[in-house]
Amino acid sequence: MEAQDLLTQPMDSTDDDPPSSRFAFRFPESIVHAIDRQIISSGLRLIMFLPAFAIVTYFASWAFSQSSPAWWLNNIEPNIGMGFSTAMVSLTFVVLIGFILAVGFHRYRVGLSLKTFHKQVEASNNAHRSVQSLHGYDGLLFQLRNSMAHHTRALVLAFLSASMLTFVLFFGITSDLGALFLLASFSCLILSIGQHLPTRNTPFNMVERTGLLSAYAPPVHPSTLEMVFNDLLKTHMDPLLRSQYDEFSKELEHGFKRGVDSHFAHEKYLMTLYRHATGLDRNTMESEMAEIFTKKGMKFAFEHEVFTLEVWLALFGKISQTCPAFFRMVDRLKQDLESGRSPAMKDLIFEVDMENVVTNKANLFTLFHNLSEQTRTVVFRIQTPNFEPKDLALTYRLEPGESYWWSDVALPLAAKGNEDVLGKMSGLLKDSTVSWQTLIPKTTGDATVSVRLEEINGELLLGRQINVRVRSEFRQWLRATGSLVAAILGGFGLVSFGLLLLLELFGTVV
Repeated sequence: MEAQDLLTQPMDSTDDDPPSSRFAFRFPESIVHAIDRQIISSGLRLIMFLPAFAIVTYFASWAFSQSSPAWWLNNIEPNIGMGFSTAMVSLTFVVLIGFILAVGFHRYRVGLSLKTFHKQVEASNNAHRSVQSLHGYDGLLFQLRNSMAHHTRALVLAFLSASMLTFVLFFGITSDLGALFLLASFSCLILSIGQHLPTRNTPFNMVERTGLLSAYAPPVHPSTLEMVFNDLLKTHMDPLLRSQYDEFSKELEHGFKRGVDSHFAHEKYLMTLYRHATGLDRNTMESEMAEIFTKKGMKFAFEHEVFTLEVWLALFGKISQTCPAFFRMVDRLKQDLESGRSPAMKDLIFEVDMENVVTNKANLFTLFHNLSEQTRTVVFRIQTPNFEPKDLALTYRLEPGESYWWSDVALPLAAKGNEDVLGKMSGLLKDSTVSWQTLIPKTTGDATVSVRLEEINGELLLGRQINVRVRSEFRQWLRATGSLVAAILGGFGLVSFGLLLLLELFGTVV
């Protein structure tokens, strides 16, 4: 069975499964994931709503532990024979059972995804596509296992919280032991929430082709992009998807028309897909691709089982979020070609861009393109007091392009041949030198980055200054802070419970 088949049949038993597991009923991962996404972790978000509601009932049971409110005491308590605080403890217990079921179901779904991941890795190895040797595999595997461990701890703590409530009901909320076990139950619930919060930063599943992208962080990337779109996409693909993409790219070359440069065709194919993701209609996209593909190649590109249009849209959406500076730079070049605007220097195109708001790291993209017929060498220098490295100088040898990929007159977005924006941009990116540098911020707040383009002798050709703002990503910061606060409060509550319980027992003995 091929790796991509496992995506649609993740829970099928294999010959290696024990006899007992072959006949055990299991829900397909697609059904479990749909329920989890619509009700548990997203949609209704029961995994967050239930503990939040339980916290309210905890405080209600504690606040009215000595006496019930008048409306309850006069109208309800005579009929059910239960005080308000006891009713709130009972309601909290029911809510916690629901929370345990929600966490358990979510953990079951994560376990299915992790098991499917291992099956796909094994299938890729059997198909002689080693996934473990790719950059980022170890980090991705650690992230998936770490998420599973967090869910396990969250489930255990939720179960302990519900168990403590049974002691509260046994001893009574008005007793000292009942109040202590109420504190212990509340502390365990807070710790359970703290274990779940970090996992929301990196959700993953194996039902969708791109289900691992949210959990994958590229550990390495090229500093100079040879095939710009191709290298950028491969960097952000998770190891499983990247192993399939290498095979897809080799087969894709067989569908190119004779006489079409394969590097140019690759870049135009990806450029056209990007333009389709940003609004280019399908008919224009197909007519542009027909210029580089044979009919057989068109069928292969549009009917591939793994790299469908939905997958491409998800991939471009991912890299547009992580590397917005690159796409802003590409869009600026596109606008220059559409309007027929001349470059700042007649014999050299120089573009640079960087995120306006920097969170964990800054991506600085630079494009150099030699418009002359002579080879020239330039020095690109980065200077900044707010990032590391503070001073960086890179020397580039720029060869003349195979064609003159620019136009002094306005060009249409798409037309027959390469005398349009898509054709010029594809050739420009193919023959250009694109630099991708990562800068690590030292502090938060306003920051500046100065870039200089110089001759070998130090003569300044062009200089730019980029002003950005460095801050933490709000949702990640909020979840990390919430997890830390939950660990501190929950830990303090359990320590207090232990000490007070010892004092209570010691006092009873005395």
